[in-house]
Amino acid sequence: MTARAMLLSFSDPVAGMVPTLVPFQYNPSEVTRVLRVAPGASGGSGLRVGAPPTETYTFKLELDALDALDKPVTGTLGVGPLLAAIEGMMEPGGGGLAALAGAVVSVLGGGGGAAPVPAPSLPLVILAWSPERIAPVRIDSYSAHETGFDSALQPVQATVDLSVTVLRDRDLNADQTLANVMATAYQAVRTGLAVVGVAQGLELMT
Repeated sequence: MTARAMLLSFSDPVAGMVPTLVPFQYNPSEVTRVLRVAPGASGGSGLRVGAPPTETYTFKLELDALDALDKPVTGTLGVGPLLAAIEGMMEPGGGGLAALAGAVVSVLGGGGGAAPVPAPSLPLVILAWSPERIAPVRIDSYSAHETGFDSALQPVQATVDLSVTVLRDRDLNADQTLANVMATAYQAVRTGLAVVGVAQGLELMT
């Protein structure tokens, strides 16, 4: 059986340890990875940079409810819940009750010298693509194309264009222990593959 890639988020404090889980119904046929070198300081060596390169993944998800219309959730709502789950991963605070509570507190405490409410953060999302590609990411862009609807105009077919940025340990808070471990492991795997790449280069030359 082919392994399925997925997006996971544990960041909604209301849900606790129950993750928001979006498995890829069909693994994308193409994934684009882009590494961009961070700009360095002006003057001096052109090889000096300010930080490690940023890495982004871009891919297209295909969602289709037609094969599961006999199931209660999919038959009633189509692929709408999956679309909403991905969209929630782009909402500060997860877009759930925690975000609503924070908004209420900020309104009620707007005057009278109340302590400032911290700026909301996006949920931490984990991209699980394969055993060696499990990395904390931030969803940068999302574009949904709903291409089929049922009689109640619920979307039953859609494609989603996603772009995510891989987060390194320097991008994470110290208390995000699991994410820091994943970020370190991901970079270690990339370094290990680069070492193997030296041997592979020699192998392909002979």
